[in-house]
Amino acid sequence: MEVNSSFDETYERLFPLIYRFVSIRVPKADVEDVTAEIIVKVWRGLPNMEQRTALKSWSLKIASHHIADYYRSNKRTPMMTLEDTPLPQPPDQSESWATLLSVKETLAKLSPQQVNVIQLRLIEGFSAVEVAEILGTTQQAVDSLLYRAKKGFRKIYQGNLDRGGRVR
Repeated sequence: MEVNSSFDETYERLFPLIYRFVSIRVPKADVEDVTAEIIVKVWRGLPNMEQRTALKSWSLKIASHHIADYYRSNKRTPMMTLEDTPLPQPPDQSESWATLLSVKETLAKLSPQQVNVIQLRLIEGFSAVEVAEILGTTQQAVDSLLYRAKKGFRKIYQGNLDRGGRVR
């Protein structure tokens, strides 16, 4: 992305990525505002951005810091709540919604660092090196954290399926 890109170009390119990142970390009522604030910070920082740094990972690093600031200033604890999950509309998709709710509840039982690494590596598709840069750690730490996160997720999710298919 060009350093002199318009705000609209920056917004269009980064909104989906940053919105997904923010939506599982911030209460639903504040997601759009926090996302917009992050995109403004990114846009204002474009002139100072090092060209060798990938825009997406640099943007998510800014997002991580902004979310931490958001919770410090609001004195809230980050959590995903079931109230933020829409209820299923069509009855024929109830099994899919039950699975989605079960996955969300399982993710909520993992540490924030584990959720971060799962989202960035498995959902967003960033490399371990990029995730390490975003989270401010080493590639080896990211690989280890991902291993533990997947193992913990599997244990919690399968344990709950064995008890009737729903996370408690």
